[in-house]
Amino acid sequence: MLSPTPTILELPARPASPGFEDAAAQCMAHWKLLGLTRRPRVHWFPRPIVPYSSLLGSIFELTDDSDIDAVLFAEERRHSPLHNLREVIGAFQAPIIDLNGRAGEFADVHFDLMNRQTWDQTAKRILEFSGRRAKLDLALRATAEPDMQLLAHAFVSGRKIAATRYPLASEAVCYPGYWTAARTIPAAEKLVRRGLLAKSFFDRIHECRQCASRRLTVREECPKCRSADLADIDLIHHYHCASLLPEEKFRQGRALVCPKCQQHLRNYGKDYDKPGRAQFCRHCEETTSEPAVGFVCLDCDASTDGEAIKRIDLYSYALTPQAEALLTQPQKPPLVPGLPVSLMEELQRLGQHQDKGMMIAELKYAARDTIIGAKGEAMFDRLRRLFLENMANYLAEAASLHPGDIADYVLLASTDDKLAAELSTLIARSEAALSERLEPQLRLAVKSAQASR
Repeated sequence: MLSPTPTILELPARPASPGFEDAAAQCMAHWKLLGLTRRPRVHWFPRPIVPYSSLLGSIFELTDDSDIDAVLFAEERRHSPLHNLREVIGAFQAPIIDLNGRAGEFADVHFDLMNRQTWDQTAKRILEFSGRRAKLDLALRATAEPDMQLLAHAFVSGRKIAATRYPLASEAVCYPGYWTAARTIPAAEKLVRRGLLAKSFFDRIHECRQCASRRLTVREECPKCRSADLADIDLIHHYHCASLLPEEKFRQGRALVCPKCQQHLRNYGKDYDKPGRAQFCRHCEETTSEPAVGFVCLDCDASTDGEAIKRIDLYSYALTPQAEALLTQPQKPPLVPGLPVSLMEELQRLGQHQDKGMMIAELKYAARDTIIGAKGEAMFDRLRRLFLENMANYLAEAASLHPGDIADYVLLASTDDKLAAELSTLIARSEAALSERLEPQLRLAVKSAQASR
């Protein structure tokens, strides 16, 4: 939560006047009619503006407490990026009120004392945040766990974790209203694996393998020397000797002479034709009809072939019904911390309709850090997905699979020792098809029929 700074920042601002004072009184009266019966408790960011802060003091209550209704964004950083605004402010579960109109979608609402329309919008956002915050489970209102902070803020703000292009950041994407993409994406992906967020495709971009920047320029290059110094040229096809070369290779003054057989080309359509255009590299003099695609990083100037460039898929995220239930209903401690929501729901369903016990198999991957360190997290995720797909095919209806964050789970609707023994064999078969060993580590837990009731 933001710690307010008592220092006063002297910035140019509209001076207080009888018109402003009348507007402040009218705004406060209007807010009471809308249900905002007291002055909202606020922090200023980065610090109050004089004399505007004195005037707004009749509308907003400046407080040192962490329990606030909003943050007033006073726009000190006129030319700095805004994609990290929520991260710098640090106040979750409270709306950011933009006083100068610069923050746009990075704030939750814009307030202008001389614009009556913004009075309604501001009061509505404050009340919406307050109403949703009151529905949160008490333990989640002050959670310090980053994943749950993200989840709780998505619920309280009512905003999707929506991706948008942002070239001012090296990630080239941001999530207005949330942390930077570098913090938001890993946390959101963990929540997706737990069934608490649903993701939707936003875009595919490319990343520099040298500095990880995504600000790249795309260009056509010579496939031989990788130079971008290409020129469009006409091609000539000589029927007699079947040569197909750039026109300039045939040109001798005003005449066309085949460089291969030395015949003069006089009649278009009879001696030769021009089947199309190609590109000529001025650097190595190579001719190609299919130039290569290359990327140049705008941050570190590294060049990368199109075939070798790293591809990144970006997503937006939204709360699932399971997440809303988790956030608003008191939760019993799970059997194992961090269990996927789908597994908890399946345990509850089976417990109500089955007299037999159940068995939970936890799978962790000993080679995880080694694979990520050598070939990246994307490679590990692909291997993991293929392994789980193989497992699902082998198990069929005998069990259900539930991907988690750092572990995956198999739920067996039986405590049969034979089935448990077969599980180790199926794990080995599923791993055998992979190009890299994941080294799955198996741990079994039996849930008795009595315990599931």
